[in-house]
Amino acid sequence: MARTKIVHAGGAVVLREHDGRREVAIVHRRKYNDWSLPKGKTENGETVPVAAVRELWEEAAARVRLGTPLDRTVYALDKDTRKHVAWWVGIAHEVHKRAPDREIDMVSWLPIKLALKRLSYKEDRALVEQALDQPPTTPLIIVRHAKAMDRKDWTHPDQGRPLRAAGRVQARRLVPLLAAYGVVDLVSSSSSRCLSTVLPYAQRYAIEPEREQRLTEEEGTGDAEAVAAVLERVRERVVLSGRPAAVCGHRPVLPHMLAALDIPDRPMATAECLVAHLTSTGEVHALERHRPPT
Repeated sequence: MARTKIVHAGGAVVLREHDGRREVAIVHRRKYNDWSLPKGKTENGETVPVAAVRELWEEAAARVRLGTPLDRTVYALDKDTRKHVAWWVGIAHEVHKRAPDREIDMVSWLPIKLALKRLSYKEDRALVEQALDQPPTTPLIIVRHAKAMDRKDWTHPDQGRPLRAAGRVQARRLVPLLAAYGVVDLVSSSSSRCLSTVLPYAQRYAIEPEREQRLTEEEGTGDAEAVAAVLERVRERVVLSGRPAAVCGHRPVLPHMLAALDIPDRPMATAECLVAHLTSTGEVHALERHRPPT
């Protein structure tokens, strides 16, 4: 029996406020002569959230940050291939005009009722309705630092232990993943391996990471209250400002970081991210986990 091949793709219900009304972006595909939500498959080993944001730009000419995840859709491409599409609420922060091409010949921003009438597929209509049911959220991302040099190979104080070559690659590959969620604030343990994990993103977007000694392995492992105080402060800032943030820490400190957000402890690989979508009251409405491509 042939093994089923899975094609991964991402898309979003992209919303904006325009002239006092809420609108959603839908696209007309020339080949199929249909109206659908913008989406597309992953390319060159990228993660699904990164693919979703790229496709939203390519198909709808919209710069978007991802919000709450929605239901996934699965359908057959042929008898041996299935397409798995992950969906999010998309928050448009920049919209451009798009020239028609062979794939997409029209992009329309429509009021919700009109969009629901025009969309060709019930699955897309259900996603729009689901997106409208979600509360406003802002992402707070917990990051485990990238792969560091082994302790046995480092003879200096441990806070200065650097990333190894594979970790530096992981850190660079985190950049588009954090960007997909619109991260604008960075908080990190003051240890080198955590700061170096967020450094490529900080350099790319001209952000000065906030260094927190209380999140270091030396201080944070045995002081859950101090770690919780840091996370509570960051959570409050995210909720009040609406500015997405990422916090980078160490494996022994992560249980305290997660507990501060009422998230059950779970193993996290190096450079793995937990994306907590916070409501206006600071509660975790939805949770995702992603790793940068290897």
